[in-house]
Amino acid sequence: MPSGGPKDTVPPKILKTYPEDKAINVSDNKIVLVFNEHVELNLPLNNISVSPYSVQKPIASILGKNVFLEFPEGLKQNTTYTVEFNNAIKDYNEGNLMASYNLTFSTGPRLDSGKLELKVSDAKTKATSDMTKICLVKTKSDFFGKNYKYVASANGGNAQFSNLTKESFYSYAFVDSNMNMTWDKTEAIGFIKERVQEGHAPLDIKLFNQRQPKTTFIVNTKTFNEFDVTTSQEISFPEIMDTNFILIPIYSRMFKVISKSSFQPQNLRLKYDGDNYENIDLPATKSSKYLDKILTTDDRMSQIFRHDTINIAFNGFITKLDTSKLKIKQGEKFMNVGYRIQKNQLIITGLDFGKTYHLTLDSQAIWSYNLYNAPLAQDFATFPLEKYFENVTITLDPSLAANKNLKIFQWRENNWLPLEKQAKINLKNQFGDELRFYILMDSNNDGRWTTGDIEKEIQPEILYHETIKLEAKKTDYLLKITNP
Repeated sequence: MPSGGPKDTVPPKILKTYPEDKAINVSDNKIVLVFNEHVELNLPLNNISVSPYSVQKPIASILGKNVFLEFPEGLKQNTTYTVEFNNAIKDYNEGNLMASYNLTFSTGPRLDSGKLELKVSDAKTKATSDMTKICLVKTKSDFFGKNYKYVASANGGNAQFSNLTKESFYSYAFVDSNMNMTWDKTEAIGFIKERVQEGHAPLDIKLFNQRQPKTTFIVNTKTFNEFDVTTSQEISFPEIMDTNFILIPIYSRMFKVISKSSFQPQNLRLKYDGDNYENIDLPATKSSKYLDKILTTDDRMSQIFRHDTINIAFNGFITKLDTSKLKIKQGEKFMNVGYRIQKNQLIITGLDFGKTYHLTLDSQAIWSYNLYNAPLAQDFATFPLEKYFENVTITLDPSLAANKNLKIFQWRENNWLPLEKQAKINLKNQFGDELRFYILMDSNNDGRWTTGDIEKEIQPEILYHETIKLEAKKTDYLLKITNP
């Protein structure tokens, strides 16, 4: 039986439209798109937008290879419209999505053809989201009242308006994660404070998450002595004020807590965002059968050991290590290496650079009070010597060194590591192909990145991401802003 040929990967193609693109004096309240194949609608209420904006939703339907879009309440006279189909149509058989398509027409004798380009990205991460909407409004209160004049989607961080009048507007952007065309306070938002109008050079909008008055902490028990804590909004520099606990950052809204003992309910005091404190209740847990491994890293954060060191973290404070039940092989050769314990970590030192090792932990090699590990076998590799840098000197560009509000952070192990700002910054035990830095314009001088406030019209603090590529035998580098 024939296979039917290769799979269709070509999206639907528009053969013609009614009205035609750039048509004038359009009197009908219906749009027709004629395709080269049978198609389906893909979430038309979310993926079809009309500008100028109206609360009325056009009704989409299909007949044969034709897509119809009807406006039951009619269209305004002497108005230029742009209808955006953003992943709204796919072919019938394979579901190939048609790329974004815009149809512009006028109900009057002329087209408003004013153009404006806006770029939008996250102020902190620089990421973009195709769920971002850009709204142009006549007054600032119009945005909060959903009285939008023009709306466009930001695809790949870019939004194009091509049917603007000569008026000036205020511009807002928000990530419409629930697709209700309304900014909710949990959604990222950004704005340009000054009015903009057609013909202006491309402008950037920086998205930020509005700081909420209260941060909530949700605790999830993972295993014995191990808890995941999730926060309702980003926090910075979390710190436990008790040596009976260990905090392991996962990302800006989640961290792990390892406790010495969790048979009884406990209270954890946490410091975060510089000067905020939270008391977190940890529930009592029952003993697990085994002590479990939670992650393996090299000893990057201490800057004490060379990077021939491997850490294995467990979900409990280690109280005893039986080295006779621990074996490391490189190929077929057993290795004599160093071992020590530090809180919940087994630290293995004295490894060779650029080698692959096999670690075996027999049962009961590691104890945490009355718990011990199950048999564990793991392969890991150390960095090659040519990617290890015992000393690296970072020279600040003079303009950075002279800026009193500037802060420098190195990005390591999902953490911002604050660096003392000097003309020359000396770093020890660096490794890999690159070093990543955050350069913060700390306008309020609180030592951390501060988000914006839409009601007070405060923009987020400026944050630059910079990467230095490491080169073999090179130890001196210049840090400057390359992408302002």
